[in-house]
Amino acid sequence: MSEPIYSPDGKFMWSGSEWIPAPPKASQTLNMQDSVVGGDVVHNTVINNDVDAVTNAVITALERLGMVNKNQTSVQVEEMIQSPIVPELEVGTHVEYFSPTNERWLDRCTVTNINDDGSYDVDVPKSSGVESKQGLLIGDGPRNIRRADDALNKGDRVLVNWKNYGTYFPGKIAEVQPHHTYMIHFDDGDVESGVPPSRIAKQPDSEATQAYVEQISKEEQELIDSFKVFDENNSGTIHASKLFEILTQMGDPLDVSEAQEMFNEMGISMDSELNYKDLAKIMVQPFEAKSEVVIKNASIDKTTYNQPILRGYAFDHPKLGDTEIKTSAILNITYDSRATARVETNNTIYIVGPTGWEDRPQDHPFNKPDYAAGQQVKVEWKGSWWDGLIREVKGDSYLIHYVGFDSSWDEWVDDSRLQNM
Repeated sequence: MSEPIYSPDGKFMWSGSEWIPAPPKASQTLNMQDSVVGGDVVHNTVINNDVDAVTNAVITALERLGMVNKNQTSVQVEEMIQSPIVPELEVGTHVEYFSPTNERWLDRCTVTNINDDGSYDVDVPKSSGVESKQGLLIGDGPRNIRRADDALNKGDRVLVNWKNYGTYFPGKIAEVQPHHTYMIHFDDGDVESGVPPSRIAKQPDSEATQAYVEQISKEEQELIDSFKVFDENNSGTIHASKLFEILTQMGDPLDVSEAQEMFNEMGISMDSELNYKDLAKIMVQPFEAKSEVVIKNASIDKTTYNQPILRGYAFDHPKLGDTEIKTSAILNITYDSRATARVETNNTIYIVGPTGWEDRPQDHPFNKPDYAAGQQVKVEWKGSWWDGLIREVKGDSYLIHYVGFDSSWDEWVDDSRLQNM
C-alpha cells in the first residue's frame, strides 16, 4: 500500500478525491535547501504571513514548471508595434553605466559607437579621465547601460513589462522619478515604481495595439473573476490550499505529488494567503492561438442575429466536443486553392471542406458560373456594365461582342469582367 500524501503543513491528507484532516503526528521542522525562495535556510512562518513573499515564491515556481508566460509576449508586442521595446540609442545619447566595481549607476556617460551586433561603445568619465567601454548592452545589471535622458513624459500612454515577468500591460506614466525611472499607473489599478525605460514601450495609436490592450485586459479580468469565486471575504487573496486544488484538479492539472513537492520547496503552508491579482497577471495568454475545429453540414445564418454566424456539426471542439453548434459572429472567411474554407470567429477558426457545406456561401469557388459561346452576359468596361454576347471561348478567356456596337469593339476578357444576365 502506498504511503499517504500529506499537505506541506501536515494538516491535510489526500484521500484520492479530496483533502481531509490528517491524523495527528509528530511535528517537523521544514529544512529548505537551495529552494526557489532562498539558499540554505530553515523556513519559519514569516514567509507564510507575507502575502507578497508567498505570491512571488509561487510565481517563481510556476515559471520554473513552464505553466506561465509561455507566449513570449515581449517578442510579439515588439512585432506588433514594429519598433524595439527598448528605446533606441544613438551616437551621442546620454546614458548611465552600471559599474560592477562601484556597484551603482554612473551618470554623464556617452554613446560613442553602435556596433553591428547591436551592442554599444560608451565613454565613462572617471576622476582619472575618460574610460572607453566596448560591447555594452542595454539592461539593468552590471556592465549594462540605460538611457539617462527622460525619453518619456508624465501622462504618456505606455506598454510595460510588469515586474519584468515578460508580459506587457497597458498604463500611463504617472511620475518621472530619480535616475530616469518612472512610476506607472496600470489600467487595471496596479501601481509600480522605479520602472526603468528598458521595460517600457510607448503605446502606439494603432488598431493592432488597441486589439492587444482590449484582449489582455479581458483575459486578466476573466482570471480575476474566476479567482474571486474563492475569495468569500473580498480580501484580494486566496488560500494556498485553494491554489493547490486548482493546480491539481482544473485545466491541465499537475500530479498531486508534483504540486506537493513544489509547495514543500517553497516552504509554504496551506494556511498561506496569495494575491490572486498578481497570479492573474502572469497567467494571461493574450496571444493564444485560436483553436481550429472541423465542421460539416455548415451554413451561414444571416437572419437570426445582427451579424452572420456559422451553423453546423463540429468535431472535437475543445470545450463542447462533438456537437451541433452555432458560433459567435463571423469575422472573416478565406478559401485555399482546393476550396477549403477557414471561417474565423472571436475564439475559433472553423474548417469547412469543399463539400462540407449544407448551403454554400455566395462567394464559394464552386459557385463560379460556366460561360458558353452564344450566351448573353453583362460585361464590365471602365467601371460600367454593358449588355454583351459571348462569341467564342478559349480556356478562361472569352471573346465578347457588345450589343448595339460594331465588331471593332469586340475584345477578349476573363470571367472577372462577366456577370450572368
